[in-house]
Amino acid sequence: MLPTSTAKENLYQLLHQLNSNQPIITMAEYDNTNTGTFFVNDRKEKPNQPDYNGKIDVEGKTYYLKGWKKVAKSGLSFMSLAVNPADAPANANANAPASATVPASDDSPF
Repeated sequence: MLPTSTAKENLYQLLHQLNSNQPIITMAEYDNTNTGTFFVNDRKEKPNQPDYNGKIDVEGKTYYLKGWKKVAKSGLSFMSLAVNPADAPANANANAPASATVPASDDSPF
């Protein structure tokens, strides 16, 4: 299979950079700030699981991104999204402190 014209152009630019001693930007050097990726969830087993998932970087902080395909009452298709910090615990509510209780009697001196 022959390379497409775009692939040929990319290869030509790469060879030109190599021959001219210009620095080559690799993916490790690429600035991913304020970008993200979204993929079809090929592991979906239940209807409430997201149709899409991925990651997004917002101002240097990474978030998990989930999306569900939905249809409005008007028949218009849309996507509902949820974003969670990547560094948050898996079950953030499990670590929440228990709510305070009111004592049965008020014998405190103050």
